[in-house]
This record gives sequence, C-alpha cells and structure tokens, in this order.
Amino acid sequence: MAIPLEGDVMERQLPVLCPSSQCKDGAIVLGIVLPNNTIAYADQRYKLDASQVEEMQHNAISPEKRFRFSSPCAQCGCAQWVNGKSGGKCGVIEEVLEAPRPEFLPKALPECSIRPHCRWFLQRGEEACSVCRFVITDTAIITEAEAAELVA
Repeated sequence: MAIPLEGDVMERQLPVLCPSSQCKDGAIVLGIVLPNNTIAYADQRYKLDASQVEEMQHNAISPEKRFRFSSPCAQCGCAQWVNGKSGGKCGVIEEVLEAPRPEFLPKALPECSIRPHCRWFLQRGEEACSVCRFVITDTAIITEAEAAELVA
C-alpha cells in the first residue's frame, strides 16, 4: 500500500473553493481584471492578509472590479446557492452557462491555481472553466469617483 506524500494529503483536505468571492482576510487572489473585462489568472496561489485587504479597500474602485478572489464555498450560507432535487449547487455558474457566450472560446483551458478544488469546476467541469475568464464579481456601473481614479 502506497503512503501518500504530505502534499497529497494536504491537497485532498482543502475545502471546495468559490471562484468569485469577496476581498477578505484569507482570500486567494485568483486573477486580475483586464481592460477587456476578462481575467488574467495568477500563476500561483497568493493569500491576502487583513492589512492587504484594508489597503485594497482604500482604493476608490472596489477590489472586486479589479481582481477575482477565491475563498471557501459557503454553500447554503451564500445567496447564490441553489437547492435542488439532487442537492445544492452554485447558481452563478449555472446563470453564466445559460447566458450567450462569446463566439470564440479558446479551446485550451487557462492555467488556474484552484481548479482541483473549484466549486464551478467540480459542478460543471471544463465547460465552467471555458467561461470563467468572463466573470467579473463586481459588475456595478462605476461612479464618477471611480472613473476619476481610473484617469488619475
């Protein structure tokens, strides 16, 4: 019988991760929002601490407009959680997959630091990964103050 390496055990014990979380202490920076409103994924996991979160939140533009974050999936504790006959699931990825898609979707999946533990991937597989880069957590229209910050 093979004995798992310490890293293997740690990987299996990680919680299922939400790929569209809020900027908060312990969140993982999943990627940065590009000018074309797609995500450029981080090549490794980078966890935020409380001081980094505070610094990011002092900007006039919300961190969720500038970055995508990941944290443990709250399941029923999340407003996006949908209970169904076969149990619960994330409603966000279901809505994204029902929406019209860009005509061209790259065939290769982007590199992603959370894929093995991602709620969307575990729920919908590679189909979720193919559209994930188009999801921006905060899609509210920017204010005048935020626009001024972009120009400055």
